[in-house]
Amino acid sequence: MEANGLFAYRPRLCTVQLAFREGDRVAVGIVDALRVPVAPLAPLLGAAGPPKVLHDLTFDARMLAEAGAPLAAARDTSVAARMLGRAATGLGALLLSELGVKVDKQLQQHDWARRPLARAELSYLADDVLHLLPLDARLAEQGRALGIEDEIAEECAYKLGAALGPPRDPRPAYARIKGAQALDPEGRAILRRLVDARAAAAAAADVPAFKIVANEVLLELARRKPARADDVRAVRGAAAGRAAPLIEAWLRAALQGRADGDVPEEDRALFQPVRPSRRELAARRALEGRLTAWRRAEAKARSVDEQVVLPGHCAQDLLTIALAEGHAGDAAVAAAIARIPGLGARRLARYGRALAALVAAARESEPPGPAV
Repeated sequence: MEANGLFAYRPRLCTVQLAFREGDRVAVGIVDALRVPVAPLAPLLGAAGPPKVLHDLTFDARMLAEAGAPLAAARDTSVAARMLGRAATGLGALLLSELGVKVDKQLQQHDWARRPLARAELSYLADDVLHLLPLDARLAEQGRALGIEDEIAEECAYKLGAALGPPRDPRPAYARIKGAQALDPEGRAILRRLVDARAAAAAAADVPAFKIVANEVLLELARRKPARADDVRAVRGAAAGRAAPLIEAWLRAALQGRADGDVPEEDRALFQPVRPSRRELAARRALEGRLTAWRRAEAKARSVDEQVVLPGHCAQDLLTIALAEGHAGDAAVAAAIARIPGLGARRLARYGRALAALVAAARESEPPGPAV
C-alpha cells in the first residue's frame, strides 16, 4: 500500500498493489484507492482469503482496516528476515541479498495522491510487490531448515494484532513529547495548548503537523512561556517557514495555558513519575542480566537469532511480570507468563519453566527490606 502521510494532515490510502500467481508467471494489479473503494477486497484480504505476503505489514494493516478491508492470514517478510538474523531487513536490501534483484526506491517518499500516475510511478508500485512471493518462499525455506517456522508465524501474528489493536502508548500527543515530563504544571498546560494550535494549523493547511513546527520548538515555547511576539521570535523555528504566520496563535496558546494553570485533572497522573523501589530496581536488574545471558546461550545452542528464542517485546513483558507478580505464587507467575502476547504455544512449552525460574531467581536475589 501507498499513502500520502508525508503530505497531508490525515493520510489517505492512495494505492493498493496486489501480486498473484497466474499460470507460470506473477501478475500485478494496482488499485487506485482514490477512485474506487477498497472495501470489496475484504473477502480476499481477510481470514477467508488465501495467505497474504507483505513487507513490514504494520502500516498496511492499519490503512486497510480504516478502508474497510481488515487484513488477516498474513506473513511478513521483514519479520522472517529479522528472525533469520539478517542485519538489513529493508525490502530493497532483502531482494538484492536473497534474490539478486535490484529495485529502484527513489520514490519511497513520493506524494502518492498526485494524479495521473506516470509510467515510472506505476513501475515502482509494481516492483514493490512483484518479488514478494519468491522472497517469501526463499525466507520460508531457510526458516524450515532451522525449524523456526512456528516462531516466525507467531511473530507475524503478534505484529498484525499489535497493528490492529490500541496503541501501546495511549497518552495524548502533548504528553508523548520528549521532555514534557520535566515541565512545571503551567508549562505543560501551555504545551497542551500549543499542540492543539499546531493541529488546527496543520488541518487548515492539510499538511502533517511536523511540517508546521517541530515538537522541540513547541517544548521550548512551553519552557519560555512567551508573553510577547519578540519572545516567540527568540525561539528558533517558532516564527519561520509555515510557522511564520502563527506568532499570535502561539501567544494565545501560551495565554490559555497560563490561565489553565495545569493540564486537565485526568491527565495529571501521566506526569507523576513512577519511582520503583530499591528492591524492585534490584529485581529488574537481576532479571535483565539473567535473561540476557540465558537468551544468548539458548540462541547459540540452537544456532538461531536471539529473537527466535524470545522477542524483545516478550522480554519486556517478562520484566513487567517480575515486578508486578514476582511475589505471587508459582502458579500465578506461570499463568502470567502464558498470557504474554506473542510468546506462543511452542515457546511456552519449550521455555515456560525456564522463564518462571528466571523470575523466581530474580525475586530471590532482591536485597532484604529495611529492619522494622
